[in-house]
Amino acid sequence: MIYGNSPRIPAFNRAHYARIYHIHELLNNNRYPRISDIAEEFEVSTRTVERDIEHMRDRLGAPICYDYSRRGYYYEKEGFQLPPFHISEEELIALFMGQKLLSQFMGTPYEKTIRNALRKILSVIPEVEAIDLGSINDIVSFDVKPLRGDEDRVLDNYSRLAAAIENRKKVWLRYYSASSDEVNERYVDPYHLRYHQGAWYLIGYCNLRKAMRIFALDRILDLKNTEDPFVFLKGFVLEDYLSSALGIETGDKPQEVVIRFDRDQARWICERCWHHTQRIEPQADGSVILRITVSGLREVKRWVLGFGGHAEVLYPEKLRKELAKEAEGMLNIYTG
Repeated sequence: MIYGNSPRIPAFNRAHYARIYHIHELLNNNRYPRISDIAEEFEVSTRTVERDIEHMRDRLGAPICYDYSRRGYYYEKEGFQLPPFHISEEELIALFMGQKLLSQFMGTPYEKTIRNALRKILSVIPEVEAIDLGSINDIVSFDVKPLRGDEDRVLDNYSRLAAAIENRKKVWLRYYSASSDEVNERYVDPYHLRYHQGAWYLIGYCNLRKAMRIFALDRILDLKNTEDPFVFLKGFVLEDYLSSALGIETGDKPQEVVIRFDRDQARWICERCWHHTQRIEPQADGSVILRITVSGLREVKRWVLGFGGHAEVLYPEKLRKELAKEAEGMLNIYTG
């Protein structure tokens, strides 16, 4: 392995070289690979694989021949080797870190895809000199929230919904609403699946409420796919729909929310972008006033409560009263 200033394969060529090294491995082991099989495995067109083989013949001098009886390719001469696959120490460490991060998602619907991707990448990396990657664990870690809810049910719901979205077919749900503490049944036109802070959500048009709604997959108690097609709402844009949310929850109409944070929290508030509409106004006493235009005030309320007595909602009055009620309930708990 070459370290430091070794030549690097451009990012846009990585998939190309991964296929070439995979084809070479099959040829070396007399597996007589077929173009259609390679194309299916790497999810590319057969013409792309044909170009890979042409590149191996014309540019790399590979003695590739076609066996009509086996309907696959083979090496005419033994002992052919491809040029060494160079990967720098920095790239290997980056790969290691990426693997560590992706491993946090094991058990989610992407586990199989992640495993396949890593297997393909690692299969083309040759044996290298030992590098102390263990020490990276002492330096870097990733805090990815675990999947919320019953894992088997969430993954089953995810798979069914992904198929419905792809086929544009309605789904029937029996759903538990945490806000109303009720269970009801409804038909939904599924638009999009979104992962947010450890939970999967379905964004879709609710035929019961006649409006767009967001459903937590772990609160879907029963789900059935149907054969009834649906049509997307005209002019609907996902990012526009979510742009007014502080996180994932949306409401009927965006409105301005004004919050004062005391001087203990002022720097923390100023250091981050909480919402794309935010305006921060420093005050003479060291506090700051944050203005954001959002919908989904329940989520805003939970966020403000996390700051305890360091945050005060100034507007809207409805949210201010709800927080006052929450504070009164907490006071009764601790002093009652």
